[in-house]
Amino acid sequence: MARLAAVVGLVLALTASSSVSAQALNIERFRPTLDRFGFLGMQGSATPGHARWNLGLMTWYSDRPLRIRYADGTGEQVIDHRMTGDLLFEIGLFGRWSLALEVPLVLYQSGETSRPVPQTGGTSFTGFAVEDPRFTTKVRIFGEKTAETQSRPDGPGLGLLLTVPVPIGSSSFYASEGQFSFDAQLLGDFHLLGAGAGMMLGWRYRVNERNFGVDSLWQEIQYGFSLKPPIPPAKDLFGLLELRGTSAFRGRSTNTLEGDIGVRWTKNTVTMTAALGMGFVRGLGQPRFRAIVGVSWSPETDDMDGDGIPDSQDECPRLPEDIDGFEDEDGCMDPDNDNDFIPDADDQCPNEEAIEGRDLDEDGCTDPE
Repeated sequence: MARLAAVVGLVLALTASSSVSAQALNIERFRPTLDRFGFLGMQGSATPGHARWNLGLMTWYSDRPLRIRYADGTGEQVIDHRMTGDLLFEIGLFGRWSLALEVPLVLYQSGETSRPVPQTGGTSFTGFAVEDPRFTTKVRIFGEKTAETQSRPDGPGLGLLLTVPVPIGSSSFYASEGQFSFDAQLLGDFHLLGAGAGMMLGWRYRVNERNFGVDSLWQEIQYGFSLKPPIPPAKDLFGLLELRGTSAFRGRSTNTLEGDIGVRWTKNTVTMTAALGMGFVRGLGQPRFRAIVGVSWSPETDDMDGDGIPDSQDECPRLPEDIDGFEDEDGCMDPDNDNDFIPDADDQCPNEEAIEGRDLDEDGCTDPE
């Protein structure tokens, strides 16, 4: 009973603390993808193979991300410029599950108001700050799991993601919620040879409403759409096209919409990303303009397509060999072993070419005379 009372007391204390500091805000809208399975600010449904990990650093500049509107109809810019960095680490478990830790930092921001902002009482918001660290877990509930040697699984996928920030960041620099919150997202995507398309629907939960002038932040619906097309003839270079937004579920003036365009290039263990974005609907925390650069590193796999042939010996490292007893050592798929234009799946004689004009039933075998 004593332990139960202590737990209840702790919960009540945290709730009371959240109510007292109900004006704390984390205005950051952009949260980078954890790995190369994702897009830009949207996660993919796949996870790294078991015990495989990913380390990354993403930085971005936001132009005019925060403006306050007063009840008398006036308003002014609070933060003019903001440079943010996000150091992240992710590890895969069992091919369908991953755990990640992010440490976001406000590397520098500048802003000054003509009168004290009611929520903080300050007029200057220039300097460095620590944001709330975030713990994320992701589960792929539909689609192929990631083998330990694969760089990614192709095909359709469906995943669930949960992110929980730890509210220890700087509230005076708008880098902390100061209360319990979480993001829950449903992820759907399709990938093929590095290219992909995806969509996301999520919910951002806050215990208490956060007021800022006449606007507020509370519960939000999240949504997003992404494309990752190849950029020929460059090898391993892909484009990034993304649209992300939020809509107020409870609260006022939280609607946002941002579009981004960028590129991603992977060379062995290193993946580099660069993108530009623009805010079309600018609710609280949505900048007018955003510039993003990032780099991540993952241990190199020696069999990207998971066909059991090391990449150093695989003539087609991104396409799996079809193991059928015919030239299985080169690592390339052979859909028509005898080159008679009858696919092996329909060919009754897959390793013997039918004589031209003597295969009237088109079963891949030479008809008897």
